[in-house]
Amino acid sequence: MDTSGISQTFRAAAARLAASGEDPRSQQLAENLASVHERVDRAMAAADRRDRPTLIVVTKHFPAPDVQRLHRLGVRDVGENRDQEAAGKAAEVQEALRWHFIGQLQSNKARSVLRYADHLHSVDRPSLLKALIKALPSPPEKPLTCLIQVDLRDPMPADGRGGAAPEDIERLAESIEAAAGLRLGGLMAVAPLGEPAGPAFERLQQLSAQLRHSFPHADMISAGMSGDLEEAVAHGATHLRVGRDVLGERPLQR
Repeated sequence: MDTSGISQTFRAAAARLAASGEDPRSQQLAENLASVHERVDRAMAAADRRDRPTLIVVTKHFPAPDVQRLHRLGVRDVGENRDQEAAGKAAEVQEALRWHFIGQLQSNKARSVLRYADHLHSVDRPSLLKALIKALPSPPEKPLTCLIQVDLRDPMPADGRGGAAPEDIERLAESIEAAAGLRLGGLMAVAPLGEPAGPAFERLQQLSAQLRHSFPHADMISAGMSGDLEEAVAHGATHLRVGRDVLGERPLQR
């Protein structure tokens, strides 16, 4: 497979937009997308991978018109981490997209997320699952693909941060599988602060292999952001969550 084709497509789009002078923001996004995909190309070559990870463009703090620009450029997967912003943006953007909710979710937001999200990357506790199951319509309109967020810190401190302990993965997976309207997708994690990303993502890859012994279809590994996508590609990530390196620095929030 010619993995460079995706980055070349975005480079060509950026050149066309530059020549037309119509939309400098779309040109910038196309150039950034090309650069990110070139990094993915190099990481795949270094890891001798043929299966290309899906790029989720994280659009938090950026307006709906940027999401629409991304769609026109060919992006189909976008991520958000705050329900209020995501719900409003999903209602405004009518283009066909896959919406990934990637932030820690409060149980009282379960019903809202079910209205627009295709993937929920942050299932980390039984109380959230209980809220999701209670909020599911009957019959379910579409299955929500759930990823179990894992805390990769070793040792794992009891400080209440998002992420399930590795020993809780199997129990959460069983609960997701038992719920009509939910689908077990796999695992998600963020590299711990202050630790090298590579060993952390290696642990995630091992946990994913263990999960697939019981649930062979749960093969998604959501890992890697702007600063560590190469390490994620090297350790089997199937989905990368990149915001800053595509959209730029986030605007200041009031």
